[in-house]
Amino acid sequence: MEGDRGQLIRITAAGRLLEVTLANPPDNRITPEMINGLGEVMERFESDEFDLLLITGEGRAFSKGFDVERMKGCRDAVELRRLLVLSNGVFSRIARSPKPTVAAINGACLGGGFELALACHFRLCAEKTRLGLPEVWLHLAPGLGGVYRLARLVGQAKALELTVLGELIPAEEALRLCVVNRLLPRSDFDDRVRSFAKNLLGADQRAVREIIRLAASSAPPGEEDNIRQGFEAFARLVPWLRTG
Repeated sequence: MEGDRGQLIRITAAGRLLEVTLANPPDNRITPEMINGLGEVMERFESDEFDLLLITGEGRAFSKGFDVERMKGCRDAVELRRLLVLSNGVFSRIARSPKPTVAAINGACLGGGFELALACHFRLCAEKTRLGLPEVWLHLAPGLGGVYRLARLVGQAKALELTVLGELIPAEEALRLCVVNRLLPRSDFDDRVRSFAKNLLGADQRAVREIIRLAASSAPPGEEDNIRQGFEAFARLVPWLRTG
């Protein structure tokens, strides 16, 4: 272990690989402190020292989403929006990275945790994992870019079905829908992730960055506006701040 941010995320540097472990057991729910820590990680990752960012979870979960109880600590809608803007800024920074980012989904990946994984370029998923955006069951809408990024992967109709019904996707279905890149056995999940990372690092990094840039250019205009609309919808729906 190279370092931590309040023991909620662990940061390990190994050569050109920078690894982040979400460490808020048992569910690795995301907190404002973790968002700040991820922002600091991106500052470091964007230096020339690293060529690959890997994000995973501690224990049996990747992340079951944002810590809603911490959100309830926001005094008013202005403070909540400030938190949502900060969080979306960090997630968008991951999504726009010119260097590859990988989500190693070692277990349950829900809500904000799934939105974090969707912000990464690659998603490696352990067998028997469930993924999804179940915010509707909390009377909320996904607020961290999840609807937009999921729709880009599976199409508008399927993304609408999954989010409106709050359905969780089994890992095998996630692979079929191209939500994840690879499905890996739990028995040697970490080894397979390392092998994938080694292969990525073994490629010509200038070429890799050009390919990432070209793939990003396929995004339709107005991405940031679409993401902003998502967190505005979340802010309007939060029950503890709803006025009408």
